[in-house]
Amino acid sequence: MFKEIAIDPAAVAASYLQFNHIIDRFGVPEGRLIAAFPSKWKRLVYEAASAQLKGHLDLKRIEERLRILPATAFLARERPGQGCAEDWVRAAIDEHRRLPFEAVISAAAVGEAGFLQPDDVSTEHPSFVTNRQWHVKRDAVLMANCCGPVLSSSLHVKLIDPHFDARAPRFKRPFLEFIRRARPGTTIDIFRGDHMDRVYFVTGIERVLNEWKPSDIVIRLFLRPQGSMHNRFIMSSAGGVSFHIGLDDDATGERPEDIVTILQADVWSREWNAYSGNDFVKQLNL
Repeated sequence: MFKEIAIDPAAVAASYLQFNHIIDRFGVPEGRLIAAFPSKWKRLVYEAASAQLKGHLDLKRIEERLRILPATAFLARERPGQGCAEDWVRAAIDEHRRLPFEAVISAAAVGEAGFLQPDDVSTEHPSFVTNRQWHVKRDAVLMANCCGPVLSSSLHVKLIDPHFDARAPRFKRPFLEFIRRARPGTTIDIFRGDHMDRVYFVTGIERVLNEWKPSDIVIRLFLRPQGSMHNRFIMSSAGGVSFHIGLDDDATGERPEDIVTILQADVWSREWNAYSGNDFVKQLNL
């Protein structure tokens, strides 16, 4: 699953080199996300850097890097964040005990499990080993949870499965969990193979949506040549994942697990562009 790691603002404020050493390890393609702890984390980093690097070129460089650091590099879990401005480390200790992070990077040594310092950040540390492929139980909630950051990280999401059929409970259950994790205002494109009748495809989606009635979401339905569709993806403008078996769950226990793989940036870009266009057969404004 995506790893949520909290970073002490002071831990990335000592120098531009140290900032890059840590921040470059985060983002959807890396399988690691910065905890939005607090929601104004960028501001705290700038304040810490200003205190340490006033008059130094590194401050300007950190400021620019913070400016372009995308929201998709963060995982927002509505953690409270009280006390972060006064004593970030104390607040992180309390929050880690309440709802553990994968790890916490702190500027100073902390005698708590899960805490590490900037010099400990390397591919040899358990929290920073390669994290781009997982075995995931084919349960609707767990499938949606594993790609939750992809589904909620942007306002354009694409679901691709050549056999997608909303009338089938095994597809319906994950589909509902996927769209529950989308942000208001999101456009969701669904691509499937064209061996299904257009009307059957559209009315199947409409039937499911009438049961749940989501709001402030646009769903566009696409039929593509069956022979050209093989892989199953969930993608957003932030990145994507592939499901080896499909976007359907398994209530039978015959194939209980799937392999989910994070798409690397060049692979994502090619697939994102391949599944684009305005040739949708139906648009549903909810």
